[in-house]
Amino acid sequence: MPTCADVRALGEFAAARHGTFDVSQAAANGVSKTVIARLERDGVIVRVRKGVYRFAGVALDWRADTYAACLGHRVVAAHATAAALHRLDGQTSPPDLPELLCHHFAAVDVPGALVRRSRSIPRADVIQIDGIPCTTLARTIIDLAPLVSGDDLIRMIDDIQRRGVSMAWVLERAHRLRVVGRSGPREVMDVVRRRLNGYVVPESWFERLVGRCLRSPLLEGIVRQHVLTTPEGEFVARFDLAVPWVRLGIEAHSRSFHLGELVEHYDEDRDMRAAKQGWEITYLGFAATRSPAAVCYDLEQIVARRAADLGLVSPSAAALDLTGRLESSP
Repeated sequence: MPTCADVRALGEFAAARHGTFDVSQAAANGVSKTVIARLERDGVIVRVRKGVYRFAGVALDWRADTYAACLGHRVVAAHATAAALHRLDGQTSPPDLPELLCHHFAAVDVPGALVRRSRSIPRADVIQIDGIPCTTLARTIIDLAPLVSGDDLIRMIDDIQRRGVSMAWVLERAHRLRVVGRSGPREVMDVVRRRLNGYVVPESWFERLVGRCLRSPLLEGIVRQHVLTTPEGEFVARFDLAVPWVRLGIEAHSRSFHLGELVEHYDEDRDMRAAKQGWEITYLGFAATRSPAAVCYDLEQIVARRAADLGLVSPSAAALDLTGRLESSP
């Protein structure tokens, strides 16, 4: 006959597992199916799905849903769910449904989850995050490669390289997963092979964006850490990026990313001072969720619009026009 101590033991056990347990875990803690039925009737626990329960009052989030979806099945969190668990750069938002991976021949059906199948899920490709079985960083990126853009793939590989993950290990895992008709391993190998001989990864997504913008012929004159001053030489503002000839300042994050009222007020004051000098400021807060190519294109359009509105031509065009006029003068 179970005791209150048995129920408390089950509660402590579940507390470290998102408040969730299955009937086999309950039995291991001395709580039978009969007691489970009584606890459910009394509102102490709630049924998540057949054989899986959660203590009432536990805060629900996507991690708890993912843990519950995995419980009692031979599955692991994978694809976008695994990316969110790993907090991969640009992939931190979980999908609407937990994305799971099971063996090709496993008879797995998890209501409320998206289950994919694979012929190969070796132990070397599985770890635990927050108690949730999950594909490793390398396997997660390999699985996601066919489902994301090339820029997003590079962004994820940048992220794990900055974390110190061995590119040789990623290459080895991708090589082992190569099968006919599967593109993910090949796409990852194409990127990783170029990083085995001293490749220096950019410090952040913003650094990669900067590199692309500096190479853009349509963003002529773009500079980093531009200091704006008044005609009298008084300091006005410093911008992460700027295109001075169209009086455009570019900041890496919008003020919604800043912490503290004082910083927000400083930003507003800085923006007002810059506006008095005829400058416009654009923020890349939301843009940080997009690819460098897409953001670079947006900036090119903004510069073109500023030039048209101000009746300006680029420095090189102006120099070419001046040269032409000098050559044609008597």
